[in-house]
Amino acid sequence: MIRRLPLAVRHAVAGLLLLASAVLPLAGSAAPAAAAAGPSVAVDAPRTSPGLPVRTVGAGWQPGTTVQVEICGGGALRGSADCDTLRAAVALVAADGTFRLTLIAGMPPRACPCLVRATTAQTETTARTSLSVSGAAEAAPPDAPEPAIRIDVVQATLAGGPRFAELFGAPAHRTLTVTLRNPGDRLLGRAPLIVSWGPGGTADLPVGTPLTAELAAHAEQTYRIPVRLPAAAFGRYSVGGRYGSAEFSVSTDVYPWGLLGLALLALLLTVFTLAVSARRAVQHLRARRPARTPAPVLPVYVEANSLSGALAASARDGEHPGLVSTRALVRELAGEAALVDFHALRAFAAALRPSPGGHER
Repeated sequence: MIRRLPLAVRHAVAGLLLLASAVLPLAGSAAPAAAAAGPSVAVDAPRTSPGLPVRTVGAGWQPGTTVQVEICGGGALRGSADCDTLRAAVALVAADGTFRLTLIAGMPPRACPCLVRATTAQTETTARTSLSVSGAAEAAPPDAPEPAIRIDVVQATLAGGPRFAELFGAPAHRTLTVTLRNPGDRLLGRAPLIVSWGPGGTADLPVGTPLTAELAAHAEQTYRIPVRLPAAAFGRYSVGGRYGSAEFSVSTDVYPWGLLGLALLALLLTVFTLAVSARRAVQHLRARRPARTPAPVLPVYVEANSLSGALAASARDGEHPGLVSTRALVRELAGEAALVDFHALRAFAAALRPSPGGHER
């Protein structure tokens, strides 16, 4: 079919096929490269001055993590020691892996080359971008990075027992106490104390922390941070944080026993109310039923004097001389003629002498 086309058209088709074969491999290799780019951070302007806002945008980060952004000097080879941690800003990564924040530029503690560094403690991920700071000294970065500054966590505790209102679902209040120690022989500059909390073993919700101070050689510093857990908290909660290279994590259990007790009490009252209602309903039905009077039964033995008196009274009936009234006899013996044991009555009638037909016995 292609041979039937004009020569110019065939050349055009061949050129398009060659172009497609060259472009498709490039497009296929670009997608994995973009996917493997990883987290990144960018600034709105490549140059700033101390005191001016620096707007930063991040992409490709793990959703839900906390990212710290700061301006560093010396290529940030020594980590936080080269960064202006006093003016650092913290942001929470959104569901699409991005974050936006603004920090105020300051003079980094080390000469430039300067940069903006974004780090996250949860995944130990770091991204950086270049930034020029007006007035900052310039120096060539060292050939090898200096060893990281060591900071020891002496203790990290979470104090504060359950208050009365907390037992009934009110927000739980705890106090995090962190004691840090500088084991080195030189003064450490200020580093941000990052604290977060979360249910279970995950701590990714930021907590407001106080400003830190410089830490002298072989000195210790204690910080107390109030932590507020949400209302109706139930189960175990973790509180963790980071100060420089030191990390810590503690946990606490929160159970609203008052609410659980009230729920159990309400259940018991409901069961008790249903039981009382059912009992009253049964009693009401029994009360509405007519009382059943037991049928009197003719006694097996009858006092002779009583029987003689009954027979004599019936014999005085002038209307039926010589006959005995069965009704009068039964009324005398049983007390009620309408309720009679007919088997006993038949037996009693058979014991009497037969009477003439048509007459009452």
